[in-house]
Order: sequence, then C-alpha cells, then structure tokens
Amino acid sequence: MGIKVLDCTLRDGAYVVDSFFGTECIKDIIKSLFSAGVDIVECGWLKNVDTEEGSVNYSIPSGADKYIPAEKRIKTALMFDYGRYDAANLTQTDAVDIIRIAFHKQNLDEISFTAEQVKDKGYKVFLQPSNIKEYEDKDIEKLCRRANFIGVDASYIVDSFGSMFPEDLDRIMPIFDELIDKNIEIGFHSHNNIQLSLALSFQFINYMKRDVIVDSTLCGIGRGAGNTKTELLLEYLNRKGYEYNLDYIWQGIEKNILPLYKKYNWEYTPQKALLGIKNLHP
Repeated sequence: MGIKVLDCTLRDGAYVVDSFFGTECIKDIIKSLFSAGVDIVECGWLKNVDTEEGSVNYSIPSGADKYIPAEKRIKTALMFDYGRYDAANLTQTDAVDIIRIAFHKQNLDEISFTAEQVKDKGYKVFLQPSNIKEYEDKDIEKLCRRANFIGVDASYIVDSFGSMFPEDLDRIMPIFDELIDKNIEIGFHSHNNIQLSLALSFQFINYMKRDVIVDSTLCGIGRGAGNTKTELLLEYLNRKGYEYNLDYIWQGIEKNILPLYKKYNWEYTPQKALLGIKNLHP
C-alpha cells in the first residue's frame, strides 16, 4: 500500500482568491511543495478563458508551464469541470502529467469520450465525481465499472460540500475497494464544513490497503470551510514512516498563505456547517 498526497492549494484555493494568487506567489507555493516532496501538485484550472498573468486559470495546459520549475521531479495536475471546458482544446506539455475531470452524476454516461480525449493527449486521467454522497450504492457501482472501462489512473471519493460523517465514508469505501481495479488508485477529496475533513482523511488512509491519494491544501485554503490541511496530513504520514520535509511547508505557509489567511475567511462558521449538514453547495 502506498499513500500519495495531492496538494490542491492553487486549484481549490482559487475559490478564495478569485483565481489570482499572483505570479511570484504561485511560483513560490509550487517550489515549496516540490521541495517538501509532496507527491502531486495541482497547479490550477483549465477553463474556456484567456490565460491571465498571476491567475491559476489556463486555457491550455501549457499556460501553467511558466510557474513549474524546469527540473520537475514531482507530478503535476490540472482540473477542469466537464461541460465547462472543451477538451478538444487540450495541447501537450511535459510540465503537466495529470488531468482531473470533475463531473456531476448526471454526466457519468457522457464522461468516457472526454476521458479518452485526455488520454489521447498523453495525460493520466483522474475522475472526480462531485458530491458522491448523493450517489446511491447502485450509482457508485456504476461509477466504479465506468472507471474500470475507461482505464483511468485514479478514481475519487469526493465530499464536495463537506457533508460526510464517518458512517457515510464507511458506506462508500468498501464498494470502491471491491469494484475498482487494483491497478487504479483510489483518491479522497473532502471539505471541512463540519470539521471532519482531516479525521475522514485519516479514516480513509487506515481503511484502504491499496494505493491511495489524499487531497489537501496549505492551511486548508479552499471552498466553503476549506479542505484537509496539508501540513497536518504530512505530519501524520511522517509519523507512519514517510519522509516529507515539513520545514519547507511551514516556511511556505508563513510567506504565502498567512497573508491570505488574514485577508480572506475560509474557516468554520455556523452557516457553512449548516450547508454541509444539508449537503448544499456553499
């Protein structure tokens, strides 16, 4: 069993800063995550927009090239929302390894062609089914079989609205574990509206006896009440024998995230908790 950490500070954090971190901040966040040895760094969004300086929205994958160190030892990723980005616009670049496709349950039957477009451009494909809590068991089974059919590299359990309790994850994990092909990694992405994101990440790690990926962000920056915190997740994994260099993480937080923390609010509020409990979009 191997555990990978995918830091999505620049992608999920884009909700907080309206996608504009600034050029130097983007470069420095990526550099600190690379130096710490984080397994995968997600560098932003693919959208049908013009690529602007200092933004983490890109019209084509190579828009992120200028932010990624030339000596790239860490895997990198971008994400797009199905139906909001034309995958025919994808170009090839050595700077990006993985494309993550986020989609809603009603689009599951349509996702195969788009995934093949991504694969044809040489990218690894990660499936991100939004708000999987709304899936019934039969829907999850269908999702797993579709992931196997496409031959994706990873398929995720996504708690989009921070609405999962431990029993929800207990229902979903065994279906994924049983039905997803063993050569496909299973990922977990959660939000912290009811303050369970980190605990659920630990629960996921300790249940799965296969290769997995856990998403996180620096200081939990992200939509709603944010995400699992990268710095705490890495500390936990180091206690299990991993060797992430957290000095670079804490330095990166102090330089790049604390100024945002003072300006924006992605922390707990009763309103965000209620939205999570009701499984509603923030």
